[in-house]
Amino acid sequence: MSAISKFTVGLALFSGVALTPTRANTTHPIEKSAEVKYLGASDDAVMFKVSFENPSNTKYVISVVDEEGNQLFQGIYTDKKFDKRFSLPKSGSEKLTFIIRNANDVEFKQTFEISTHFVEDVVVTRL
Repeated sequence: MSAISKFTVGLALFSGVALTPTRANTTHPIEKSAEVKYLGASDDAVMFKVSFENPSNTKYVISVVDEEGNQLFQGIYTDKKFDKRFSLPKSGSEKLTFIIRNANDVEFKQTFEISTHFVEDVVVTRL
């Protein structure tokens, strides 16, 4: 009797472990590696670099909007190693938002908000 009960308990434990649903890793590879860097500004434009790893060559949409929601740029890419420079016009807008989203999966969306406030350098010299 004890051998049958040990077998039954062992079978119950094994099936409990085997049937327990595993939780998928919800962290997206781009979420770990995406970055937006400020590169500088000229008289009429501001430059940024956007880079991330896309090991599965998934189709992604990159958008840039200003604080009023006006779309300044949108592009679709499938690069394995995304590394692009963006030159955006300087405007009266104080905030730019870079949005990286999966074209096929509405679940994944990563947003970078950048406050822009430009001050011109003034040099005073004595005459």
